[in-house]
Amino acid sequence: MTLKDFALDPLTILIRCDASHRLGFGHVVRCLALADELRESYGCSVSFAMREDTNGFKAVREKGYSVITPINTEAFDYKAWIKSAVNDTEAKALILDVRDDLPGEVLKELKSEKNILLVTIDDSSDRRLNADLAFHPPACKVQQMNWSGFNGKLYTGWDWVLLRREFSKRPTKIKNERPMLLITMGGSDPQGMTLKAVSALNLLEDDFDTVIVTGPGFQHRQKLNKLLSKVRRHFVVKENVTAMAELMARADLTVASFGVTAYELAAMGVPALYLCLTDDHVRSADAFEKAGAARCLGMYNQVSVDTLHSSINNLYSDKAGQTSMKKNAGQLVDGLGAKRIAHKIFQRIGQNNG
Repeated sequence: MTLKDFALDPLTILIRCDASHRLGFGHVVRCLALADELRESYGCSVSFAMREDTNGFKAVREKGYSVITPINTEAFDYKAWIKSAVNDTEAKALILDVRDDLPGEVLKELKSEKNILLVTIDDSSDRRLNADLAFHPPACKVQQMNWSGFNGKLYTGWDWVLLRREFSKRPTKIKNERPMLLITMGGSDPQGMTLKAVSALNLLEDDFDTVIVTGPGFQHRQKLNKLLSKVRRHFVVKENVTAMAELMARADLTVASFGVTAYELAAMGVPALYLCLTDDHVRSADAFEKAGAARCLGMYNQVSVDTLHSSINNLYSDKAGQTSMKKNAGQLVDGLGAKRIAHKIFQRIGQNNG
């Protein structure tokens, strides 16, 4: 089955994901990368089913995708809603990138009733056992999971990291007049890690530029402004950056929240220090540590400003370590994960409907 076979009747795909201050925007960002690949390379008609955060809805709609949201949020019936979304879109594939209580039994029913292809993205819940295709970034936890009863196909490793197209081609490195340090804590930074990073960087004596990136869900603007009015170092704040790959490629060192951002930084070959929101993130960051591509400082609430300052200072002073990190990180992620995953999905739908 080829793209030409669907020229008059494009494949319909439904993606279930969310963005919120609590969750961040990483799930939506990577699902949009996959949606773009499915639409632009295979002519698929893609819709999104989303439950929360108007900023997430806006980001998806601005890319030209329709968003299905629950009508009655007070008496929400997850099972009925997801089934209705599948029926309304006549989806041939349901892609799941969620961290909520989506019941696994509804997936079994959809498979038997609709012959729909089920795809999970980095899902450690038992839902993954119902998937036809399960994609995971590299992490020791994947092999430690119980896969008993799973009859689908598992793809795990650096090749299957979902990133936007801009990260598939590393921009030419621009040599800065002074080193540039980047602070980026994701689209929402629910725990205000940006503030801790600013306080830590302000303690450094070296001469460098510092750029802070804040996303659409950032809710600590007032606190950040107050902090920046008191620090001795100059910080440049950039909001809702569109050319993120280009900005990352300029950075000599980054302090970041672990998540999709970590894989983007690796694709750009940027040395990084990570703070983690969850124990799961700490375990996932272990793959970067083992590859010599970054350093994970652990859970954000267990890292003091002084400890963060010391860690930044040590890496900033270790030029050989930075060079090694750049090389190792650049060899991990090629930015083509969305292309690979889209191809597998399209190929498998063709087999199901052949």
